[in-house]
Amino acid sequence: MVWFWPATLPGPRAWAAIVAIAVLCTGIAYILYFRLIAHAGPSRALAVTFMSPVFAVLYGVVFLSEPVTPWMLGCAAIIVAGTVLSTGLIRRPSKAAQGMERA
Repeated sequence: MVWFWPATLPGPRAWAAIVAIAVLCTGIAYILYFRLIAHAGPSRALAVTFMSPVFAVLYGVVFLSEPVTPWMLGCAAIIVAGTVLSTGLIRRPSKAAQGMERA
């Protein structure tokens, strides 16, 4: 069986730790995220979600000494490029601007 009940129930300190993590970490993260949406707009706030895999790999390298493969670097480059394009930090040239350059 995959699931077994513990021999003893967690004590009050364990339950307090769970509540503290739930309220402090998750609650504060939601407040900050919705403030970011209000101030920066939904498309830029979504960039936080897009970049999470890149930072997960970075934290794994820094804190856990995990190896980085060329595949990971390529994927990170694609994620960063897509995020930059989707947030409008770099804009693709419009067709009107391309037509003017050819003329």
